[in-house]
Amino acid sequence: MNIKTNNKAELVQFSSRPRWYSARGAVMILLGCVIAFFCITAPDVYLLSSDFSWVPAIAVVVIFVGIFRCIDALATVTAQGFLVNMQGGVLDIIVGVLVLFGINGEPENMSLLIVGYMISQGIYRNILLTVAKTPNPISNRITGIISILLGLLIWFGWPTTEPWFLAFSLSVDISFRGWALIALASSLKSTPAD
Repeated sequence: MNIKTNNKAELVQFSSRPRWYSARGAVMILLGCVIAFFCITAPDVYLLSSDFSWVPAIAVVVIFVGIFRCIDALATVTAQGFLVNMQGGVLDIIVGVLVLFGINGEPENMSLLIVGYMISQGIYRNILLTVAKTPNPISNRITGIISILLGLLIWFGWPTTEPWFLAFSLSVDISFRGWALIALASSLKSTPAD
């Protein structure tokens, strides 16, 4: 596949499915905002008969986000697009499963897993911007910085390390990732077709 313009070279790693990205991004924003709202208004909820607030619900969302990201990887046309999406998708799935099945232990033990996940995802997104040409890099950079900041807040225990804040942080991260997908979709829509 010979790409002649710089703009097209940037977009070759993504399949041009802006409606899919917009719909998925909107669902991610909606689910992330709803769970974040519930984390603040009803932090002491019992899900799966344990006191982990909304952590099981957001873990399931993270698993589905990872699955859809792996589907994106299988639908891309380049090795770079495959690796970018598959690597992030597998990390989402593994961490989501570990968080979902880790609710039997102590909440404090889970916080380091979530810290590592959020900081590594944020660093990964920001490093990705220097290696791969992505459309609308500002949205990805902001999303990566927010992930790093939330991970550091959990690590330092400020304002708290309670399960509701773990779920809140993951929910905010999912919402901003949805926003970045919508920004990607708008970039794909504004790019003229051949």
